[in-house]
Formats: sequence, structure tokens, C-alpha cells
Amino acid sequence: MSFSFDPFDFAVHADPYPFYRVLRDSHPVYWSEGAKCFVLSRHADVFSALHSVPRFSNTGGNVIDDSRAKLGRTVGSVDPPRHGELRGLVNEAFNRRQVAKEEAFIAETVARLLHGRQAPFDLVRDVTSPLSGAIMAQLLGLEGADLAEFKRLLDISLFRDPVTRARTPEGEAAQAEMFRLTAAQVEKRRDNPGEDMISALLAMDLEPESTVWMARAVFGAGFESTSSFLANACLAFMRNPAQARLLREAPALLPQAIEEALRYETPAQRFARLLLEDTEMHGVTMPAGSKIMLLYGSANRDERAFDRPEEFDITRKPGRHMALGHGIHFCAGAALARSIAGHFLPVVLPLLEQAKLPDGPLQWAHSPTFRSLTALPLRPA
Repeated sequence: MSFSFDPFDFAVHADPYPFYRVLRDSHPVYWSEGAKCFVLSRHADVFSALHSVPRFSNTGGNVIDDSRAKLGRTVGSVDPPRHGELRGLVNEAFNRRQVAKEEAFIAETVARLLHGRQAPFDLVRDVTSPLSGAIMAQLLGLEGADLAEFKRLLDISLFRDPVTRARTPEGEAAQAEMFRLTAAQVEKRRDNPGEDMISALLAMDLEPESTVWMARAVFGAGFESTSSFLANACLAFMRNPAQARLLREAPALLPQAIEEALRYETPAQRFARLLLEDTEMHGVTMPAGSKIMLLYGSANRDERAFDRPEEFDITRKPGRHMALGHGIHFCAGAALARSIAGHFLPVVLPLLEQAKLPDGPLQWAHSPTFRSLTALPLRPA
């Protein structure tokens, strides 16, 4: 039976894990004709690539079809030494000390969004998206931003047509509108700087377009990945109610539960690199200039690295999961994501006990990068 893996395929978006297993077992280096890239799926190979900079370079962008206008202007589209300059700023915005300053705001926002809430409601629309957006806006210094509109535009821009493997005209228009909205926020901060990331970007005296791209990239990636992580974690607990009960009975397991949720249903599953040297792996030569897709989501389900990887088990000792990347491009927002989840999960789990998942298939984003629920309508139990 012939096998095909295409990251733009709707079947992959609906359930990527059977595809990943075949890739790991039979095609550890796979040429995806549809995406025109080599695909690495095993944990050891993804880990090796992430620690092989600049041979596996970010200069072609960190997603398979990155915008040319963004290249060289964001942390995810540069190599050292430029990477170190931009990464230092992002690290400062998201370090543990800075996140600690936002703990009260995070807790208040979680309480505001969940207090008194009962099914029916849409977990993504009503909870995880506004939570993620509000926190990212607070950190960046976005004043009066229409977060629901930004998320609507973000969802449209993430969609890829399975035939053309590109954004639709509506997606391109949404991308341009998000850039315009971000540029307007940057100008607000130029006139009235504060203690926020956009103000810090302006202090670096980057070219104006680079400042906007950096702010847009951090806000968009943080907004989408955090909302997706929280919704995916809720889905995992609802499908595994014994694990939810265990966490309520043993709250000390919360840090492990957060890492297991990240591993089990990784929000950002497929990232890209540009190969700068001919490289042989598993008997396959990948020539310099090739696009490489690194399957974080597959690495996190690799039985070579994890015992019983298909099981959601919050007692699992945290291993070297790839949900937050590794090496110099390790997720700058890791401490923030863990903090938000630490406040969110203990409050939301009792509510989920009183709710049911929808009948029929779930609604997943049609994106070559993210494993994101576009909606999760919950019914009364």
C-alpha cells in the first residue's frame, strides 16, 4: 500500500498520529512531494537538527511557507549572531522575573473568564482564546486592541488551501490587516512608551518594519500557541477523566501534568529549517538548499524516546519532549505558558467534569504548523 504524507492534507490535520507512526517506523527521512521538503520524524533526529545550527538554519523561516517579508526580521527567521541580539530582548520580556510580575493579572483573568461558567459554552472562543490574547496584550503593551478581531484574522491567515498549499486571498488580506493593526499599536507606544515589549523593541532602534514584524510574530505565535495548548490540554483531560481525577486528588502532580499535556498534544507540531550543507541521515542524502520539516508532534510520540507514548499519563516523569523546541530556539515563552497553565488547569478541571465533548469530529485548524482547535463547543453533562 502506498504511503503519502503532506502537511497541508486535511486528513493529517484531523489526526496526524497514524501518519507520524508510519514515518518514524518506515520513512525516518521522507521527501514530501506536496510540501517540497524532507521530513524528520524521530525524536533523536529532531533533537539533533535543533542542536545543529547553522547547518539546519532558520534563515528560510521557521514555518514551511514563511512570509518573505518576515525573513531576517524575527527571532525565528535568523541565525547567530543576529539571533542572539533579538533573542535577548524576547528573553527579557518573558523571563521568570517578568512572568512573576504578571502572576496576579494571569490569576485575575482566569477567574474572570471561568467564574460561574457552565456548559454550554465554547472553550476556545469563550475561554482559552480571550485568556491567551489578554495576557499577550498585557506583556506587549497593546492598548485597546480588539483581541477577538485579531484572533479571527489569525484563524483566517492560518488556513492553507489543500490544493494550492497557500493562503487564500482572504488569508493574505487578514495577514496584511494584522500587520496594519500591529503597526498602529507600535505607533501608539512610540508616542507613549511604557514597561512593555513593544517599548523595548522601539528602544532598540530597529528599522520600523522590523519592529512591527517582531511584535506581530511574538503576539501572533504566543496568542495561537498558548490558546491551543490550553484547549488541547482540556481535551486530553476530558478524554482521560481518570487523569483529571488524579490531578484533583494529587495537586502536587500539576507540574508533571503540564509537561505531559505539552508532550501529548503538542500545539506547534511542524517547524521548518533550511539545510545549508549536504547531510546524510538513514541512508538518504538531503542536499544543501533543501527545506526540512521537523515534526515536534511526532518526536513527542516516539516510542524510542518515551514509554507508552500514546497514553496520556500525568505521573510520567518529564523527559526531553519537543513541545517547546530545544537548543537556541527553545520557546522564549515557556515560563509564561507553564505559569498560565498552572493557574488555569486547577480552576477549569472541575468545570469540565460537568461538561461533555461535542458529537462528531472536532474542528482542527487547517495549518501545516499548528495543532489547534478552532472551536470546542461543550455541552452539559
